[in-house]
Order: sequence, then structure tokens, then C-alpha cells
Amino acid sequence: MTNETSPCHALVMQIKRSLEADGILNGAGNAKWHESNIKQILRNEKYIGDALLQKTYTVDILEKKREANKGQVPKYYVEDSHEAIIPKDIFLKVQEEIARRANLTKGTTKRKRIYSGRYALSGMIFCAHCGDIFRRIKWNNRGCKSTVWRCVSRVEKDGPNCPARTVYEELLHEVVIKAINEAFREKETILPLLRENIESSLEEVTLSQIVAIDEQMKSMQQELLATVNSKNTGDELGMEIRRLRDEKQTLQNEQASRQDLKTRIDEMMRFLNDLPCELTEYEEDYVRTLLEKITVYDDHFIIEFKSGIEIQIDE
Repeated sequence: MTNETSPCHALVMQIKRSLEADGILNGAGNAKWHESNIKQILRNEKYIGDALLQKTYTVDILEKKREANKGQVPKYYVEDSHEAIIPKDIFLKVQEEIARRANLTKGTTKRKRIYSGRYALSGMIFCAHCGDIFRRIKWNNRGCKSTVWRCVSRVEKDGPNCPARTVYEELLHEVVIKAINEAFREKETILPLLRENIESSLEEVTLSQIVAIDEQMKSMQQELLATVNSKNTGDELGMEIRRLRDEKQTLQNEQASRQDLKTRIDEMMRFLNDLPCELTEYEEDYVRTLLEKITVYDDHFIIEFKSGIEIQIDE
């Protein structure tokens, strides 16, 4: 396993296998999909009705030669320039997942880690000492076989001398069960309060602010589209649109993060309400549904739920 592998490689390969298994043809009419094509589709703003202008630029007017724009000239992002074929919320969730997997880095050195979705706990367990992730390892100690999780910084030969402890998988499963059961016992007090706080904060981000920015941007974008092929480069106009877009993006991010957290709280409440009693056995599906992160300390664990709740489990 190398650190050079793309962080969204596992996601892309999963999509590639699904497309080929279903016999879906690519744009060229071929049954075989390439990773580069899938990555381009996942990140292409055209599918949500937006357009990034001047991705390429003319370097030789006489020969009409164009090259990729790597900062030589300004790029302009125009929203709703054409009809979308993918909802924006789905597109944004894909970008969030790509970013999440890309953030699996090694504490202080920030070296990339490969994301693996094979086990529910993969990419979810973090070291309190160096911030690196824990990896699932099969141990065979003098004929005694066991499964443990260890900090990658400690496992790798070229990594720092991390003092993080080795954790048996059975213990991790026990910790997860205890945390979910504690949340189950406190569900009538903690979750409704969290939800109330989120709902009140959602009101702080008003739709009227976003609508006002949209109206300004729409007018400016029409002006910009009219100047792209003219001698007027529209730099000042493009910069103002970019500023407004950043302002709008900040408001939308605040609103979306609060709305997403509210949804996660509702999902957790439904899950806990459907549980007939406290858990006695570990289930992968519970982990994927409820948990966000587990931090391993020397004498305790911090379990973070997707709903925003944190529970400490002591040993």
C-alpha cells in the first residue's frame, strides 16, 4: 500500500465496477470505464447546470491554438447557465465525501492515507497522540491469532515513534456497544435539546440574504457572458461575481451544515427509538449509520456520533 494512491480511488473503483457490471456504456460507447472519466464526471460542474468559463485559452490566434488554463488568465464560474441533470445537493454530497476521504492524513506530517470501506471502522479510528488513523491488522503471536487495530505511524518503519497503544478488535466492539447503549439511555434528554439548538441556529441564516445575492449575480453573469468573446476581458466583473459567490457559498455552507446535522439527529433518534432494548452484539451497520469518529487515548475512548454527540468510554 502506497501513500501516492488517490484518496478517492476506492470510491472510483467501486463506481467503475458497478457501471461495468450493469453493462452501462461510456460516452464513447465502450463498456470499459476508465478511472479518469469517472473522476471527471464526479467533479464536473456542468451536470448541475453551472459552467466554468475559460478552462482553456488561446495561445496563438493565427493557428487558433488553445491550451489548458493553469492560471494564465482568469476563470469565471457561472451558476445556472444551463439546465441541470443532477440535483445540486447530490453533487455537493459527493464533493464532501471526496474531501472527507482526502483528509485521511497522517497527524503532523500530513501524509495521505488510502481510504478503505471494507470494515465499518476503517478510516474512523484516530490516534490521540499523533492524529493518524488506526489500521486493522492480523496478529499471529506464537501461534495465538488475534485481530488488532494499531496507529499507522507506529506500524510504518519510516513513521515517527508514536506511543499509541494496540487495541484488540473485541475491545473496540465493546466500546462501540457501550457508547450506543449510553446514547440509547439518554435519548429522551440529549437529542431533543440538540435538535432545538440546531433549529434556532438555522433561523439565523435567512433565505432573503441568499436571494438578494442571487439577483445580483444573475445580472452580472449575463454581462460577463456577453464579454467573454469580446476584447473586454471582464476581469473586474468576474472578481465581483467571485466575491458574491464566495459570500453566498459561506451562507449556504452554514445553512447546509446545520440542516445536515438536524437530519442526522433525526436519523439517530429514529434509530434509537426503533431499538427494542440495549445492544448486546456488535453490528457493522450500526457503526456506519451512527458513528463519525473514535479517538483512542491511553485509558479511554472518545466516540463521536454523526449527530454531534460525544461520549467518553473509560476502561
